[in-house]
Amino acid sequence: MSSRFSIIALAVAAALPTVASAVDFSYSGFSTAAYAQTDTNDASVGFSAQPESIDKGGSFEVDSKLGVQVTAKFNELISATVQGVAYADLTGEWEPHLDWAYLRVQPLQSLSFRAGYLRAPTFMYSDSIFIGYANTWVRAPMEVYNLSPVFQIRGVDATYRTQVGPFTVSVNPYFGDSEVDLPGQTLDVPQWAGLATTVNYESFQFRVGYSKVELGSSTAALVPLINGLRAVPAAFCGACSAEADRLDIDGLKVGNFNAGLQYDDGNNFVATEYASTSTDGNYVVTSRHGAYATYGRRFGGLMPYVTYAIQRRDETMHSDAIPAVGPLAALNAGVNATLGAGTTDQDSYSAGVRYEVPSFSVVKGALVKLQFDHIDADGRGDLNNVQPGFDGKVNMVSASFDFIF
Repeated sequence: MSSRFSIIALAVAAALPTVASAVDFSYSGFSTAAYAQTDTNDASVGFSAQPESIDKGGSFEVDSKLGVQVTAKFNELISATVQGVAYADLTGEWEPHLDWAYLRVQPLQSLSFRAGYLRAPTFMYSDSIFIGYANTWVRAPMEVYNLSPVFQIRGVDATYRTQVGPFTVSVNPYFGDSEVDLPGQTLDVPQWAGLATTVNYESFQFRVGYSKVELGSSTAALVPLINGLRAVPAAFCGACSAEADRLDIDGLKVGNFNAGLQYDDGNNFVATEYASTSTDGNYVVTSRHGAYATYGRRFGGLMPYVTYAIQRRDETMHSDAIPAVGPLAALNAGVNATLGAGTTDQDSYSAGVRYEVPSFSVVKGALVKLQFDHIDADGRGDLNNVQPGFDGKVNMVSASFDFIF
């Protein structure tokens, strides 16, 4: 993907001098400088499978980001947007990424189309997840936002807005493909289609969405086990082939459902969101659901807030399909080791405060946030780098400075 990004960036850069006089350009940027630390090295907090996550040694990288966005408006019909963001990705490397790069066509005030690199509206705050200034928390509740590691889509979408009595309704279908760099491999997503609908009424906003994602890669570390299971004759192990299919994510279709509600009257802030991932019994990408509820109260520029979040695994943690003794014992152990390494149930309790800093110089707005999280996991929960003897409990403190310019 990076080479394609480079080609697009070079093409845009080469074209700018010749069209600058005829195009209206606008620029904006955002940044988060953040530090977080837990009280244990027996597990770390981060995006799923992220090798460099937050532990007792602390991290300046996991939550810190720097982004710049440029929009070129050619006329009332056509515009283009490019956004680059530097952050720590799923490989653990803190480096720049091309986050948005799309062409927008708006034939009507109520209807627009986009094509290019987009952020899929999987969750309620997907569009603003990298913009710390736009979010209440230091980081969005991972019990929900960790359910899908793929967020960028290469494709097309449409947005239609209309007024239905006192309600403002927005409908957003999208279609395309994607890929994401994981530790040791690239995950292909050959097909991704979804629909999100948002309804606004006074201080309320309600959103519901659903998408279907097809994966196109096997998990590299599990390929030997998968091949070993499929090599066993059906007459000797009738369940081995089926177990291999449940370990393989190549061709797997993942359904993502999301519903969220926000209330913000200027003094009180409430946000709650539910999301689920359904995979029909796959052992690697398991069916899970998560939810959270946040309440905040503003006192001038100060807003304390609290959040409760959960994540639950919907499927079994053990398989008896292959005999645990005899010549197939090693295959049984391999299957159950994969199941045992998967996400388990987790609860988190968070309390924080954010303070609106008066704007200064080129900074249009700034926030200081402090947050404390207590995570209570059943087993490994949704944590990374879990060590033997981990008791399932993590306390974490975080601080961030978010600003836009």
